[in-house]
Amino acid sequence: MKHRLIGLFIMLAALLSLGWWLNRWTQPEEVRQPSVKISPDAYADALVVDSYDAGGNLKQRLQSKGMKFFDNTGITELRQPRLWHYNQQGPPWRMEADRGVIRGDQEIVHLPGPVVIDRPGGKETAPLHITTQDLTLHSDRSMATTEGPVRIESDAQWVTAVGMQAWFQQPMRLKLLHEVRGYYEFQ
Repeated sequence: MKHRLIGLFIMLAALLSLGWWLNRWTQPEEVRQPSVKISPDAYADALVVDSYDAGGNLKQRLQSKGMKFFDNTGITELRQPRLWHYNQQGPPWRMEADRGVIRGDQEIVHLPGPVVIDRPGGKETAPLHITTQDLTLHSDRSMATTEGPVRIESDAQWVTAVGMQAWFQQPMRLKLLHEVRGYYEFQ
């Protein structure tokens, strides 16, 4: 009796499997929808945009090898953007990435992927070289933020962290958020 019950269950499982396979085999293949190409509503090559403060001094410069604007989403895509933030009291900051995204009419530029930030040395400032990932620039507040890994180098000194907030106006400040490690040389 026990063997018959086991055999019955095996036959039932085999029939269900065969029915499922036949059903899948006889169904027509799904028809793929052709992909819709989204074309930009505006584009520019070798783009340079300057912004000035109330006193007429150059505040920021955005330079990009290419720009595409999509009206239906309000997104502007930048190809190899370079951004300079000018400060009358010190040397300018330069930020560089492979691509950038501006959403709507915001004063926020997202730089997904690897980002390099450089500031040359000045009379009273040491040079800084910062590498990070996925940087967000708040142009209206002269501020940048990231949740990604950060490495800051200045001469023979370095600091690493996860997450950063940077203010580019005087007094310039950096806030490192997590896992801060560093190497310093004192003279």
